[in-house]
Amino acid sequence: MAKTKRQKMFDCILSWQQSGLSQKAWCKKHRFAYSSFQYWYRRFRSQQSEIEQTADGSFVQLSVQDGSLPTPWCELVLEGGQRVYFHRPVEVSFIRSLLA
Repeated sequence: MAKTKRQKMFDCILSWQQSGLSQKAWCKKHRFAYSSFQYWYRRFRSQQSEIEQTADGSFVQLSVQDGSLPTPWCELVLEGGQRVYFHRPVEVSFIRSLLA
């Protein structure tokens, strides 16, 4: 099954998150219009916000990778299959606030 444009753009955002580059640097490297990236990033964030609001408060799997690996440092897998990548250590309280 072919991916929709939305799925392709969200994959681009996930690729950027894993890259460790700034948004502008990633766009330049991949010859992607920065303004288009910003549009899709807003849509991506909006979807993430909706998912967080509908969460029922149950636990989700949290995978922490070996700190010697370049990226990502930590991956949070949400119930709907969405993933949040952390490229550097974060406080436990911050992760808890994401799950609240």
